[in-house]
Amino acid sequence: MRTFILALTAASTLLACKGGDTAHAASPADCATSSSSSSSGSSSGLSAFEQGLVGPLLTDVREGVQPWSDQSIGICKGQGRDCEEFVGVNAEDLPPGEYMMRAELKVPRVGDKGTWKVKFEVQCTTTRKTERGETTTTSTTSKEYEVQYAGTERGSRLSPLYTIRSPDPSGEKHCNYKVTSLHPDKPTEWTGSWSVPQA
Repeated sequence: MRTFILALTAASTLLACKGGDTAHAASPADCATSSSSSSSGSSSGLSAFEQGLVGPLLTDVREGVQPWSDQSIGICKGQGRDCEEFVGVNAEDLPPGEYMMRAELKVPRVGDKGTWKVKFEVQCTTTRKTERGETTTTSTTSKEYEVQYAGTERGSRLSPLYTIRSPDPSGEKHCNYKVTSLHPDKPTEWTGSWSVPQA
């Protein structure tokens, strides 16, 4: 955390020296140090030493919460913590069985509890066919989750986000989902869908 604060202080000083921060004044000595550092450093305004120390951390913070892999947001077989088999981001007319919507996320290794959040939203249209005709209903679910850095071996797991049964006794279902990284500077979202027949 101390490293991150030092990086933010250096960035703030650099911005003040370049005239981009009118609310904070920087001393000539600070600007001289900053200028010499940036001329010998990278385009981020950090010296080579600073870049090596806090560069990767700054990159993580800027990227925010990301999928752990290309198969970490979507539909899986089973309904436990682990993904037995990744079915896909989109899964239409799922074969008989139990499934779940889940996400495994790469979270920056900095920030107190509550710093990083994601939002899960799903909208399902259910069509129930009977001898007397058919009825269609639409339901929505939305929930926010706090996520934290979980180490280098795996991501922060939100599993299951939504349980799916195929076929569904309530009717034929078509669902669209969205997972949004609630980054205060640049929110990012991932979307997909699934459908199941009526039992």
